[in-house]
Amino acid sequence: MRAPALLPLLLLLLALVPARADEPTRDPTAWPPALRSALAAAVPASAASGAEDDRAIRQVVFAEGRGYVVQRGRRHGVGERLDGARIERITEQAVWLREAGQLRREPLYGGVEKRPPAPPPPAASAAAARKSKEKP
Repeated sequence: MRAPALLPLLLLLLALVPARADEPTRDPTAWPPALRSALAAAVPASAASGAEDDRAIRQVVFAEGRGYVVQRGRRHGVGERLDGARIERITEQAVWLREAGQLRREPLYGGVEKRPPAPPPPAASAAAARKSKEKP
C-alpha cells in the first residue's frame, strides 16, 4: 500500500534531477550577475582597463639591507628595469624611476608623507616639568 503512494513522489524527484544537472554550478564566491553589471556600469572605462592600475607600485620589501619593488610576483632591485623605467632609488615611502632621461618619484602612499614630530613649545615643556612630581 505504501509503494503506490511513493511512486508519484519518486517520479517527481527523477523529473527534477536532469533539469538541475543541465544548469551550470554557481560559484558561491562570485558576485551576483546584477551586481556585477551595475558595478561595471559605474566604473569608468579607463579604470576598467586596469592597465594603469597594473603598473602602480604597491609593495616594497627590504631584505639583506637592500630595497626591492615587488610587482607581479617578482622582485626588482635598484638598477633593474620596471615597465621600461630604470629604478634609481627605493625608500620606505617612495620609489624613484628614470624614464626617458626624466627622474620621477612614485609615492607608495599617495597623499601621506612621513615627517619628524614637531618639537613642543618651550613654555609647555617648562610647565610640564614644574607639575612633575619626580625629583630632578
